[in-house]
Amino acid sequence: MVISKRVSRTFMYIILLYIEWSVGTVACILITACRSLRKIHGNSSHAFMNFYGGIKDDAYTRTLRSNHNPLNLILGTEKKKGLRIGYMEAGLQGFYLNSMETGVHPQKLSRLLAEEFHCTDTESVTGLFQFLINEGDRVSYQIMLPCLLSTENINEFESIIQKRFFGVERFIRQGKNLYKFVKYTEERRDPIIWINDLEKGIIGWDMGLLVSLARASQTCGHISKEQAWKYIEQAAQLCSLDLHTAEEIDKSFLLGKAMKSGKIEDWDRLLSCYSLLGRHRK
Repeated sequence: MVISKRVSRTFMYIILLYIEWSVGTVACILITACRSLRKIHGNSSHAFMNFYGGIKDDAYTRTLRSNHNPLNLILGTEKKKGLRIGYMEAGLQGFYLNSMETGVHPQKLSRLLAEEFHCTDTESVTGLFQFLINEGDRVSYQIMLPCLLSTENINEFESIIQKRFFGVERFIRQGKNLYKFVKYTEERRDPIIWINDLEKGIIGWDMGLLVSLARASQTCGHISKEQAWKYIEQAAQLCSLDLHTAEEIDKSFLLGKAMKSGKIEDWDRLLSCYSLLGRHRK
């Protein structure tokens, strides 16, 4: 009996030593990996994205940022609804999701506004905002939509939109990007883009962009915080006419943003952000 107890104790001691060794080994591996990732991240943190939107740091599409300032808890319902419209663009840009403050340095925001949107002052940003409110990309999208739904052949689709847009290359390119993106999501089946999603249009894209640009412009001093909130709340009101759930808003943004690039890597980054926001759609 005594021998049995001693054997048991010895056996347990061996197991504990093995567990301690295993945990220590795993910890060393993780520390080494983190240091390597930090070095890689440091070398690439200044790259800039030329896909209708700002700071190219893929860490932004792997994590979503929130502002933990307690004052954000007391934002009104309309303000929260407005910020929610901009979650996709905020995620792609590395902005905080839940506040007027973006968490991005004003100098980087100024560069974004100037280089991507040619906005350098109050007049230019408010002109862009009025375009997004009154027209945006949804006007050309509505012309493309019947063509998109009427054919399964890319060559036929291109021929149709060539005629509809009188050979204007920008609209033709956006139409082809949209067509190929929809086919790409059909192959992935994640997310599934239903015909109903296509018919709801891309006001979620136009208004999501408006929300993020209003926040950036406020930080850069082009508009006041009060004006920025007015634009954000207006975006929520316009979206609510056609989009009624967070999923509809984010899919609407997906379709509009995808029109801006024909690169699979850009689509994957976009879809990665959509997936990360899944818990915010529940």
